[in-house]
Amino acid sequence: MLTIVLWIGLAGALLMFCGDMLLYYDRDDFEQNGSLQPIIDIMRRLPKRRVMLGGWLGPVAAFLYCIGFYHIVLIAEESYRTPAFAAFLLCCMGIISGGAYHSHCAYLGLLGEEKQKEDLDIALKYFQKLPIILYLGEGSGLLILLFLVVTRKAIVPAWMAVLTPGVLFLLRPLARKLPKGWHMILSGGFTNVIFVVYYLVLLVTT
Repeated sequence: MLTIVLWIGLAGALLMFCGDMLLYYDRDDFEQNGSLQPIIDIMRRLPKRRVMLGGWLGPVAAFLYCIGFYHIVLIAEESYRTPAFAAFLLCCMGIISGGAYHSHCAYLGLLGEEKQKEDLDIALKYFQKLPIILYLGEGSGLLILLFLVVTRKAIVPAWMAVLTPGVLFLLRPLARKLPKGWHMILSGGFTNVIFVVYYLVLLVTT
């Protein structure tokens, strides 16, 4: 069962990454300035159906992610199933918010016309609150996962701790400094790329 759950989690990460690339991949890349404006500018130029498809993939990928997160329960020792289940639920809460964030991201392109600026501003205010749930939920769950791995309360090698998504996420500033092309792919879809790496390593080691 563990292997099936891991494959489904990997599929969720890959599908969400594909959604990222559909939403705003551009050969000319974008400048990281701390705002969403460069992403909005890219989506304004893309075909509307492509942007909508990118948004639609978010909730589907989040569903697959939720199934994949159940691996935390499966790899935990029997006596630690309760905190592992809490980690599973927290991660699900976070990624459900992430799927909604992904879906709503399409609005930034679809409402990107100047005449719709007021609507876009309203959407942005709402949209920018969703990551709070994402990072609080998933961050807390991944912290519990890290604890289980480090303390050898999970059936994975202790060295896997450095490849857990919570630790890999700390490399994000480096991804932002990658050269043109790689920056767009790895920085734009970073949170999904680290889960792809994590799930692949788990599939090999378990």
